[in-house]
Amino acid sequence: MAAALNAADGAVLSANAAKRLLHQCSRGTPQHLTGTWTPTRQDIHDLETRLPAALAVEAQKRGPRYEQQTTFRRQYAGLVMGSRPIIYVNAFPRDAGEPAKDGTPAARNFDWHHDPVVVCDGGPAFFGVEYDPEKKVFARFEFNGPL
Repeated sequence: MAAALNAADGAVLSANAAKRLLHQCSRGTPQHLTGTWTPTRQDIHDLETRLPAALAVEAQKRGPRYEQQTTFRRQYAGLVMGSRPIIYVNAFPRDAGEPAKDGTPAARNFDWHHDPVVVCDGGPAFFGVEYDPEKKVFARFEFNGPL
């Protein structure tokens, strides 16, 4: 059984931030959206309970390069595709959402709890996946490009 995720490493983004989250530069994201919604705590709990096992299955399919630690952070976006609500998960290493050590103004104003994390390349430690909260299944794992 895969290790549990730390709930403190997840954040539900606002509708505006959720839309900006979909502008990833080295992986696909959900398309044909008709709206946004706000996932409940229970939706997020269900997702976080299932994500480690789903990632393990995906790594078995793709190979060891895609094995994930459970210490990554996650941003959640409630999106509507057609009439179906999904939760888009944007996952990234813990240090990717931290301010730069040099204290540059742009880094100092960044907060991963509210601002979408968008990284070009970065390898498979950065990934996105769609979660259907009604069916409780994951679909379309997309991993960032080379590292």
